[in-house]
Amino acid sequence: MDTLMYYTKPLSIILLLLIAGCSTSPSKLNQKPSKNTASISDAEISLYRQAITELSQNDLDNAATSFLKMSQAKPNLAGPWANLALIYIKQQQYERADNAVKTALKNNPNMPQALNLAGVIAEQDGRIDAAQKFYEKALINKPDYAIAHYNLALLFDVYLQDISKALPHYQQYMAFSGGSDKNTALWIQELIYNLENND
Repeated sequence: MDTLMYYTKPLSIILLLLIAGCSTSPSKLNQKPSKNTASISDAEISLYRQAITELSQNDLDNAATSFLKMSQAKPNLAGPWANLALIYIKQQQYERADNAVKTALKNNPNMPQALNLAGVIAEQDGRIDAAQKFYEKALINKPDYAIAHYNLALLFDVYLQDISKALPHYQQYMAFSGGSDKNTALWIQELIYNLENND
């Protein structure tokens, strides 16, 4: 397998997987009201649903507008800011993404999705050590977060070239994502083969 070819679009793969991981379903807003969500009105829930729908349909400009309205109405909620960061990453507006993810983390320092996005931004900026710390903190807060495992695996594999550390995270990614990623499954087999034959 041509390693360079395999990794030419990792950011695209990451972003596709982030949509499901970053957005909280609107029904979860109604399940356990907390200090931050107890006062969300029906209109705000409707706006949030609209924003999630727009994001899932890749209608990024309208999704950004909707999440901005939500973040203005409820500035202390982390979710709208994390989703704005995701949109800005997809639009390659990394400075805006960084500002949005910082606000999300200010509102909820342990939000796995925001930590993962902060890792993506740090990696894009060449701050590999910072990216690693963000991914690891995301996994401390949500050990079954498949995309954070994948991002950390890529970081160990591509940037740090430490296959022995990458492999378990690829395997965790496969376990927590349902194992349907055939390219990653093949890559895992190749990594195992390389590890066994280099010892």
